[in-house]
Amino acid sequence: MTVPVRVGVSLICGVFASLATGCSPSATSADARPEASLTDAADSSEPDALASDASMEDAAAIEDASTRPPFNPEHTFPAVDVMPGEEKLDLCQSWTLNNPEELWVNAIEMTAGPGWHHSNWMFSPQSLFVGRDGTWRCQDRGFDQAFAAAAGGVFFAQSTQSTGETQRFAPGTAFRIPPFSRVVGAIHLINASSMATQTSLRFRIHSIPVADVRTRLRPMAIDNHGIDVAARARSTSTTDCDFATPWRTARMTPLDFRIHYILPHYHSMATGMQLEVIGGPNDGRSVFMTAGRVGDPLGMVLATPFDMTGATGLRLRCSYSNTTGARLRWGENATDEMCTMLLYTDATATMGAVANTITARMPLMDGSTLVTSRCQAFVL
Repeated sequence: MTVPVRVGVSLICGVFASLATGCSPSATSADARPEASLTDAADSSEPDALASDASMEDAAAIEDASTRPPFNPEHTFPAVDVMPGEEKLDLCQSWTLNNPEELWVNAIEMTAGPGWHHSNWMFSPQSLFVGRDGTWRCQDRGFDQAFAAAAGGVFFAQSTQSTGETQRFAPGTAFRIPPFSRVVGAIHLINASSMATQTSLRFRIHSIPVADVRTRLRPMAIDNHGIDVAARARSTSTTDCDFATPWRTARMTPLDFRIHYILPHYHSMATGMQLEVIGGPNDGRSVFMTAGRVGDPLGMVLATPFDMTGATGLRLRCSYSNTTGARLRWGENATDEMCTMLLYTDATATMGAVANTITARMPLMDGSTLVTSRCQAFVL
């Protein structure tokens, strides 16, 4: 199987955008709702596209398990050298968990040194992206975030330039990592100083017993590429994503899930992000709003999971103030911008949406511009 290598991009672009053109909105994953009973949650043979414990890939990984150190929930990756003014976009790092049993992850602590602009981490079967753990060029092992997430799932996404962050869910809420999995991250490093530096990142996994799992989480993400801000101007990019149609096609039911955790992603020119409900009894209601700056840990668990029952979709808005003399658009580099939101939900399938095409530009009374893009949502 040949997959495109795409690194250093926002989570939804890496995880879902390349899938958007290769899968129909009706693509499904046979599964039973995990919180229906604890027996369902504990059944390691559930027919789940994200579970790999009963697959041939895991069988191959188990044969190699004796050559690796036993599972340790804490791991520090080797330090990376970054020269003055250098920006690294092509590197991956891997951590083979060598976990003999499934992990129900309730929290992940991340600590990073200077220069970590952003990083996206996936888990996949241990038999994929084989090689010595540590730092390597993503293209050397054919690493693709979309392929890794489809084979496993989303592990962690770092807030822009955050050096300390905990992705923690409510008690009894967790996502599942199958036995013998490997964590791989696409990393984006920048050294803005005049001195060479070595920098590293550390994770600590907090798992809970399967008997304590009441709600299983899966990722959902929205990525708006419709960013176009004139030099020294302000703009808001917005996109309306219809999830009800692909969900009904895939599941034969109306939307029925709750949002538990939210993580926004943008760069230094952004002034804020907002997520709103479309349709249903909460039409127009804000689910999440932030004006947090780059460097702040922006992920948050909702005290009360937001119920999407009866809704038809979500609207994502990102606002920017371009203080430079050049036009600002979507891109991978730190001087570009992004508008991405990762969510964890209790839906029975992974969902995503990508907005690639700008359909309208409208001047507003405050002198800014409203840029609207067409959204494509899908269910995996």
